[in-house]
Amino acid sequence: MLLLLLYRSNNITFRILKTAILQFFPTIKLHHIILLSDNPNHHVYTLDFTPINQTNITTLVKLLLGQNVDAEVRLRYITIDNGRDICSGNSNNEIDNAFVEKWDNINKLNEKMSKQLTKNTYNSIDNKQLQHIIKSSFTWPEYMNLYCHNCQHFSKYMYNIYLSSTSKNK
Repeated sequence: MLLLLLYRSNNITFRILKTAILQFFPTIKLHHIILLSDNPNHHVYTLDFTPINQTNITTLVKLLLGQNVDAEVRLRYITIDNGRDICSGNSNNEIDNAFVEKWDNINKLNEKMSKQLTKNTYNSIDNKQLQHIIKSSFTWPEYMNLYCHNCQHFSKYMYNIYLSSTSKNK
């Protein structure tokens, strides 16, 4: 079961989608993907915080030992194929799983390509409020520590940015 946290304020929807941290342990859903949208029936921007070279055994060992590893904030743009609001609490596991599969396929990139895609995606955002929220994600320090600076800490940080941004626009 995919768990979700959903928030809607003004015209921006914010959802935290909990997904598997490792493909070979799909039932351990500890990775947070942030979904942001100003038109959730059409498209979603995703943000997540992940280690660079996350499948490298050295990276995994360092993480488990509580050491810091290089990481990145990834921003992606995903169109919604079925016209259903992925950000709402009305999506089901089948829709969420299809979305996560699409998201996974977009993220099969090396570090340089990933960072360029993040930059290009950010530059394509038209909504100023959404742009402001997402820009704040780039101030998050680019190292990961499994125990004290991970994707869940990042999602909490982004949620606070979202709340701050939406309360200013009321």
